[in-house]
Amino acid sequence: MSSILVDTSALVKFYYPEPDSDKIEALLLRTERIYTTNLTVVEMASALSKKVRMGDITKEQETVLWNTFLDDLQAGQMEVVALNERDYLKAADLIRELGGKYGIKTLDSLQLSAAHSLHHAEFLCSDKTLTKTAVKIGIKII
Repeated sequence: MSSILVDTSALVKFYYPEPDSDKIEALLLRTERIYTTNLTVVEMASALSKKVRMGDITKEQETVLWNTFLDDLQAGQMEVVALNERDYLKAADLIRELGGKYGIKTLDSLQLSAAHSLHHAEFLCSDKTLTKTAVKIGIKII
């Protein structure tokens, strides 16, 4: 597998054990290039914070997971793709075109827009609605 754009829903499973975490880890560890978006950084903070709020992990565990994630970014384990104006316009188009039928959410539309612009990368996502929408717009998924 040469390159993957990984969505937050899948990336969380890489850092915190959940169903299918082993599959996500295996995929990511054998991938040459891993992309994520700058939006994923914010979503990752939110996902870990929610795990603390829900009592799944302690604040100390959240800090370790967050720092591990940041270390991986710093070490170049993942390349962060910055969303640009074109991505926001594409996201708006996706919501207008598919929002009614697929229930696509704002942040998911931005992730899809980034995945759509990275034609050479496959999209790794653990969200069924997002995956279904990605397939609909022609994004290669794993």
